[in-house]
Amino acid sequence: MKKILPMLVIVPLSILSMLTMIYIFTKDEPLFSLKNIKINGICQLNNMEIMGRISPLLKESLFKVDVTKMRDAITSHPFIREVRITRVYPFSLIIDVKEKTPSALWVRDNGEIQILDEYGEPYRSPGRGDIKGLFIINTKEKNDMQSIFRQVNGWFAEGILKKEAISEITYTEGNITVFGADGELEIILGKEDQKGRLKRAIAVLEDAKKRGFLIKCIDARFERGAIIRERKG
Repeated sequence: MKKILPMLVIVPLSILSMLTMIYIFTKDEPLFSLKNIKINGICQLNNMEIMGRISPLLKESLFKVDVTKMRDAITSHPFIREVRITRVYPFSLIIDVKEKTPSALWVRDNGEIQILDEYGEPYRSPGRGDIKGLFIINTKEKNDMQSIFRQVNGWFAEGILKKEAISEITYTEGNITVFGADGELEIILGKEDQKGRLKRAIAVLEDAKKRGFLIKCIDARFERGAIIRERKG
């Protein structure tokens, strides 16, 4: 009797397992069929733009999806920095996208405007609402633009200047001029010791604020002090 009892459990389980396998392999729907795709991390793009790139690579089964080709297809988009694709069994793909970060605007000599990524590389034209919070680098040559981008971001990192405090940086034949976020302040740094001159200009500006003065222009191209021009009202 003791030997029969285990058999009463094992046999039904075996039959059930066999029937399950028969059902899986004989049904029309493929094993681990792809039913759901979730895309995370997109702001500058939309789902349809991502799906348009991967749709030729989609397969009915998760096993047959070539995630390497799919990742390459997405990262070929100029807005994309990185992509991670994960199979989530039994029937999903998760696509995690890291877009390039808009960090500044570059106005070229022909008037064309390009958005710069976090490394100072131009990667797209601005759309509506894209320029909020971005400062402008106004210079002709790409090499000069990238040099200014690195220099100004160094000032941000050191806490000398706040990103939200400026609207534009102009560069002409080695001369740098900084314009305030309100468009009514101009700081002339010239060609030499620009970081030191900027520090002096900021100190002058802070002192003027304490005294209740409104400053229109600070010419910091001097070894000692600076020439200031007040703003009316």
